[in-house]
Amino acid sequence: MSLKSKIEKVVGMLAGSELRNISKMRTHNLGDRTLFESIMSPEVLAALRDWEAAGGNGVLIGGLGLSYYAKPRMTQDVDLIFLTPSEIPVEVPGFRRHRRGAFEHKRTGVEVEVLTPETINVSPVLIQQVIDNAVKSDGVRIASPSGIVALKLQRYRRQDQADIVALISTGKVDISQFDLNPLQKQQYAELEREAFNEG
Repeated sequence: MSLKSKIEKVVGMLAGSELRNISKMRTHNLGDRTLFESIMSPEVLAALRDWEAAGGNGVLIGGLGLSYYAKPRMTQDVDLIFLTPSEIPVEVPGFRRHRRGAFEHKRTGVEVEVLTPETINVSPVLIQQVIDNAVKSDGVRIASPSGIVALKLQRYRRQDQADIVALISTGKVDISQFDLNPLQKQQYAELEREAFNEG
């Protein structure tokens, strides 16, 4: 077996599939990239596939959710939101509970954080809106670009601001259906101006 074949075999085993065309990762999602094609790390991809296959559920947020819409970035974990703690599975085959609020994928060591309104200090009303507006790709529910922006406006750290600008630049954000306070709406308007000035 050639070295190239060995490398392809190892990468395929890690990712749970064949090699992907990474040229689709050079820009924001133009509608031709699936969630799994948006994940840079084969270990994270394997963990998310196994989580979904095991029925772990939740709505994807965080770096992976952002990577589905904007230019993908490297992330080493999976962040999933649930409306209540009772919706979080007690056990997920192929994963072990390694700390409160997180599972670890047994094959890769990738962490899956399971979040609720209480753990991220966000109103349940907003989380319900994020869940209601989620989309699906590769069998995984993903917060919409607007939902991710609404969540990032809650923390509003520097990275959150950069992520919001990246999502606004996709042209797919409409925060009107989310329960945001006047300050958050003002912050969004400022970032929207910044996004359009950069574009």
